[in-house]
Amino acid sequence: MIKRSDQGGVLYVAEPLDACSDLVNTVNVKNGTTVSPPYVLIIRGGCSFEDKIRNAQKAGYKAAIVYDYEDFGFLVSSKHFFPSPFFVILS
Repeated sequence: MIKRSDQGGVLYVAEPLDACSDLVNTVNVKNGTTVSPPYVLIIRGGCSFEDKIRNAQKAGYKAAIVYDYEDFGFLVSSKHFFPSPFFVILS
């Protein structure tokens, strides 16, 4: 569960990890089911954020967390560039 929200779900690791090509691990959640929404963890780099997110969307994920192994001390979230209800967190 994400603090101070009603959002929760299942987190999957992207395959391939950089999500620069079609994801092998796709999900299929039918509307009206009570299954927790699927989120995907993607490593930063290798291609544009747009390519990563489009591949995650095609694979059926509701949201993506794009992470970097370097700590810059900030967290950015964005719904501005991607169609609702998709949500992106850059860490």
